[in-house]
Amino acid sequence: MLSMPFKLAPRITVYRFGSPPPSMEKGWLALPQLPEGAGAAVFGDGSHPTTRLCAGAVDLLCRQRQPKAVLDVGTGTGVLARIARARGAQFVVGTDIDPVALSCAEAHSALDTHPVRIHFGPEAPDYWGARFGLVVANILEKPLRDLALALSCALQPGGFLLLSGFTRPQTPALRALYGKAEVTFVRESHLDEWSLLMFERSRS
Repeated sequence: MLSMPFKLAPRITVYRFGSPPPSMEKGWLALPQLPEGAGAAVFGDGSHPTTRLCAGAVDLLCRQRQPKAVLDVGTGTGVLARIARARGAQFVVGTDIDPVALSCAEAHSALDTHPVRIHFGPEAPDYWGARFGLVVANILEKPLRDLALALSCALQPGGFLLLSGFTRPQTPALRALYGKAEVTFVRESHLDEWSLLMFERSRS
């Protein structure tokens, strides 16, 4: 757990709930987080490099591309879904197989004053069909392999897919696998030994 407040991404700061929000430049985000032991002790609190990689990428894509629907697979504390909502997404979903994580995500989502409700649940990525302009999955390599088709099928034409939760040596095999799943590789990013892959679904 990082000491608070801390910079989660270039334009996003996380601070402890109950403390005054930090002073931020116009257009930057300050997201409250529950203290450890009060619903925050699940993955996605911002201390892991993959969370920071995904947070920066989600923030940038939402500001530049303005997707109307965003799916966060393996939502953890729900921070990536909250970023998408704060940046204007009107339909936001966070899924997780861990009921504790879903409760934690709900609790964190309720800290934000926002009219759009995030749907948190255990559904499969393709449950809603090809609806999402942005899908992010920050999970382990094996579930990323198992969910390759479902994740790509959740994307609308022209939608972007962000994958993280794996190290640099695991990247080439995942990139090759997803290259067969109707998405096109866009770019690769790194933080320490961890990686993020970005893909785009064809518009045709």
